[in-house]
Amino acid sequence: MIIYNSTKGSVILNKKRILSLAAVLGMTFLISGCNSDGKESETVEKEENANAEKYEEVFKETDEIAHDFMVVKIEQNYPKILKCLSAEGIEELREKKEYLLESHEYPNLFEELDGKYELQRYETFYDEEKRDVIYRYSRYNDNDEIINDWIIVEENENEEWKVKSFYGQRPDVINDGNIEIGTILHEFPSE
Repeated sequence: MIIYNSTKGSVILNKKRILSLAAVLGMTFLISGCNSDGKESETVEKEENANAEKYEEVFKETDEIAHDFMVVKIEQNYPKILKCLSAEGIEELREKKEYLLESHEYPNLFEELDGKYELQRYETFYDEEKRDVIYRYSRYNDNDEIINDWIIVEENENEEWKVKSFYGQRPDVINDGNIEIGTILHEFPSE
C-alpha cells in the first residue's frame, strides 16, 4: 500500500513492501556472490593443474621427501630427521633440542596411525625462483583432535631438496580462504 502525504509531499510505503524489496536485493547479492566464488575456484583449480603438469618432476621428488619427513617427524626419529633437514634447519634443531638428536622417541607410531592422516601439496604457491614446495599434513592426536603441521621442501645451492625447518609454521600465503586448495596426496580414510 502506498500512501501520499500531500502536506509533506512524500510517499509512505508499507513496511511489508520495504521488507520484500530488501529481501529481493539481498538474494540478488547472495546469488551474484556465489557465482563469482565458483569462477574463482575454477581459476585456482586450473592454475593448480597447470603447475602440477609443468613441475611434475619437481613434485615427484618433493612429494617423497615430504612424506618421508612426515613419517620421521611423527615418530620423532631425530637421526633421520637430521638427514632430511637443510643446513639452517639442522642448526635450528640443534639449538633447541640438542639433547634429543640421538633418540627415536616413538618407533612405529606412524604404522599405528593405520593410514589415518592426510598429506596435501600446495603447488599453486610453487615459485620457480624461490624453489620451495609447501605441504600440510594432518592427523589425530591423543584427544581425537585433528592437528596440522607444515613442511616446506626447498632446493639448496647444491640442487638438493631438503626440509627447511623442523618447526614448520603455516606460511603467510596460506590462509583460511585457501587452505583447502591443493593436491591431496593421501586422504583421511572415510569411516
